[in-house]
Amino acid sequence: MDELRKILARRVREITPDVVAWRHRIHENPELSFEEKDTSALIEEVLRESGIDAPRRIGRSGTGLCAQVKGTAEGPGRCVGLRADIDALPIQEQSGVPYASKKPGVFHGCGHDSHTAILMGTARLLSELRGHFSGCVKFFFQHGEERLGGASEFIEAGVMENPHVDGVMALHALPDIEVGEIGVRDDFMTAGVDLLKITVEGKQAHGGYPHYGVDTILAASTIVTTLQTLGSRELAPTDCALVTFGRIEGGISNSYIGGPVVLEGCIRYLRKTTQELFHRRVREIAEQVGGGLRATVSVEIEPEIIPTAVDRQWVDRVRRAARGVESVKRVVELPSPAMGGEDYAYFLEKAPGALFRLGVRTPGGPHCPTHSINFYVDDRAIPVGMEVLAAATLDALRSEERE
Repeated sequence: MDELRKILARRVREITPDVVAWRHRIHENPELSFEEKDTSALIEEVLRESGIDAPRRIGRSGTGLCAQVKGTAEGPGRCVGLRADIDALPIQEQSGVPYASKKPGVFHGCGHDSHTAILMGTARLLSELRGHFSGCVKFFFQHGEERLGGASEFIEAGVMENPHVDGVMALHALPDIEVGEIGVRDDFMTAGVDLLKITVEGKQAHGGYPHYGVDTILAASTIVTTLQTLGSRELAPTDCALVTFGRIEGGISNSYIGGPVVLEGCIRYLRKTTQELFHRRVREIAEQVGGGLRATVSVEIEPEIIPTAVDRQWVDRVRRAARGVESVKRVVELPSPAMGGEDYAYFLEKAPGALFRLGVRTPGGPHCPTHSINFYVDDRAIPVGMEVLAAATLDALRSEERE
């Protein structure tokens, strides 16, 4: 394997300028979920140039792509799936980079341009190295992650079968850690998210005579503040869950009370038991607090996305691969999961796998969080992610004893 790793490292260095150029092109021309037509066209062009034929279009928009490389060597004959998300965000970029978005109000503010370019580069590398492994690699260029739905369309299209995918891997840019650092965890990487809507109804009255009405704004405000105690007082300190409200709408005017108030937010959780607890207690608290203030309360909860639970064996594979990559300064054991959602979780429902974090912060530079107007990926992270992902894939395809 040492000689193969030397070949891999050399080819990573040689193709990095091309991969960075692809990334800049995608960054300059971002496309929102289910609109990624130019992005998928570029991906298909690069895959064909890399000797990977007939990528399959996925989803109602036809902007997802699934491609495959078959190894020609003798070996265990496994199939590994590699996934990258390709869509952008409805954000006005203010990063100041020379390759900034040319589309007003659309921005790769979560690193999907880098994920896509890295997987394009990894596909080229593994196509060149197919004589060194058996089995196959499937490449999932997934559309519609930010609005959700893309992963489900991939699963519904049967990409995890024929041949059956034995394990999946993906990476995600993380500005909390620096270029040259790889972040890993052994359990949950991201949270499950359920959508929450609470409607509070009362009785209208003049603000000078509140005793004739039922104040829905008071009831709604009390519900919001009371629900913030749920995580701190009814959940074990070793667990994590959140109730967050992002929108409040209601009322009549500055002089009247009692108009309907709608609260919209979400429940974020890691464990199924926590999800069940929060569903029950959010309903009880909202209804009882509102009822105590004479309001009528209805609660709607809609599951949106499941937690991203990784497999330790596959995470260990990433650890081993990263420690053998010269440009990796250190493997960071992340202390806690991210409480954002990630629909890569649906691939992990079908096969064990890993999601690891790629450090993209310039050493000594500012922290530019994901989904912010100044989010930034240092280009020097691109070859790091490419080599770690390719090395971990080769480990899985060639290893006899580590399953």
